[in-house]
Amino acid sequence: MATGNTKVPSLPPLPTNLDPQLRNYLKQVDTHLKVKAGDSGNPKDRNLTLRDLEQSGIVSSAPTVNDFSITAGDPTVKVIAPNQLVTDQVGEENTLKKFSKTSILLTSSFSASGVGVSTPSGLVNASNHSFLSSGGIYPNNHTRGTEPNNNFDAITSQYVNGTFDFTTAKHTRGGKKPYLITMSARRFGTAYANPSLAGWPNATDPYWTDTIALMLHSDNVGTILPSSYSHGATPESMENYNNSLLGSSFLNSNEGEIQLSNFRRGIDVVLNPMYVSFVSNLRSETKYRLDLGALTTGITNPQYNALIYTVQGLTT
Repeated sequence: MATGNTKVPSLPPLPTNLDPQLRNYLKQVDTHLKVKAGDSGNPKDRNLTLRDLEQSGIVSSAPTVNDFSITAGDPTVKVIAPNQLVTDQVGEENTLKKFSKTSILLTSSFSASGVGVSTPSGLVNASNHSFLSSGGIYPNNHTRGTEPNNNFDAITSQYVNGTFDFTTAKHTRGGKKPYLITMSARRFGTAYANPSLAGWPNATDPYWTDTIALMLHSDNVGTILPSSYSHGATPESMENYNNSLLGSSFLNSNEGEIQLSNFRRGIDVVLNPMYVSFVSNLRSETKYRLDLGALTTGITNPQYNALIYTVQGLTT
């Protein structure tokens, strides 16, 4: 079979001695064929050929083909996988479609034995977890709070040893890029419908509060944020930011920094699995820290099992 451009024969003019109805029909067929061949009408309405698809990079083929099918007859004729197109054209306008892809995936998991959540003795007299975010000198820090019964300063992040430091990839086109960040875990422990029977005399329900923070690591915070004390005395610590005694101790949302709290209350939900997902715009080749805090009342031997952090870079 020839591999060069095929010369398509032209159609002869319609005979003049035809029945009017037949002549009208053949005239419509003639017009239809010319439009589909691209000889008349809008070129966008013509039929695609295998050569068109090959020249556009949609299919690839050997020098000779034994069938007009793009897959039958010659197994070397294959549709190019979408991710091949994406890899070559990330961030640029594709004539067929604007694609996006995952650019980097970082993940960290903890041992199967779990991550324990300790309960400070000073909180056994706590009633519920409403005191969080109301600490005197830490006005908007979700990890800090003053328990009203004994003026005890509660810090959720002190009771979980679960941090994940990661460095973002180099962004080819510079600037900040969106990252999808996910934290998941199973919760284990023994929850009591009446916590007063298990050592928490003022608690009316079992509580489990997760606190998650994403922040610039101390390796970068001094050069990117206006002060090396932007998060408090130790810059990378989620427990120290929003200290009213330090003028610049805050999380900077413009740098993707964020803190989230999740309150679970009641015997039916406190031990449900944890799954938190959010998107932050992060800098290129910059170190960040994901930090997990937790506080519980009315639950004995609380721990996270199968704790996994995932950081997935998104490029559009």
